[in-house]
Amino acid sequence: MLASERVNATAAVATASVTTFAATNIDDIVLLTLFFARRVPTRNIVAGQYLGFLAIILLSCAGLLATLAIPHPWTRALGLVPLALGLKHLVLLFRPHGTEATQPDRQSLISIALVTLSNGADNVAVYIPFFSVNRQHIFLILTSYASLVALWCIIGKWLGNHPMILNAVNRAGTILVPFVFIALGVRILLFR
Repeated sequence: MLASERVNATAAVATASVTTFAATNIDDIVLLTLFFARRVPTRNIVAGQYLGFLAIILLSCAGLLATLAIPHPWTRALGLVPLALGLKHLVLLFRPHGTEATQPDRQSLISIALVTLSNGADNVAVYIPFFSVNRQHIFLILTSYASLVALWCIIGKWLGNHPMILNAVNRAGTILVPFVFIALGVRILLFR
C-alpha cells in the first residue's frame, strides 16, 4: 500500500469514527446537559461518562472477539437501569425537601456510568461491525472515541451552563429528570 493510500485510509477511518460516535451518542448530549445543569459535580459526570463508555467499548470488543452480537433481549434489559433511576427520582420528588437524598447534585458516578451504558446498546450494535471491518485501525478508532467523549462532556457542560437552558432546568429540571430517565428506559425496553 502506498503512503498516500495509507493516509487516505486513515483519514477515511477517522471520519467514520467521528460519524459513528456522533450518530450513536447524540442522545447523550441531552443527558450530559441535564447532569451539568443540575450541578452534578463535573468529576462525577466526566468519570461516569468515561466509565460507561469504556463498558460499551469492552462489550463491543468482546462481541468482535466472539464474532457474535449481544442477544437482542439482553440489550433491551439495559432499559431497566434508566427506568429504575427515573422511578427513584420520581419517588424522591414526593419526599420532604432538605434531606441528603433529594439533592440533585448527589448523582453518583456509578449511576451516570450505568445510564451511559444502558443508553449504549445501539453503540454496541454499530461498533461491532465497524471494529470488525477496521481491525487494523482499532487504536485510531478508540483514540478518536476517547477524544470525542471529552468533546461531548465539554458540549454538555456548555449547554448545561447556558443561561436559557439553565433557567429551564432550574424551573423544571427536578420534575423533568425522572421523566427523561423513564422515557429513555421505556424506549430501550420497547424499541431496541
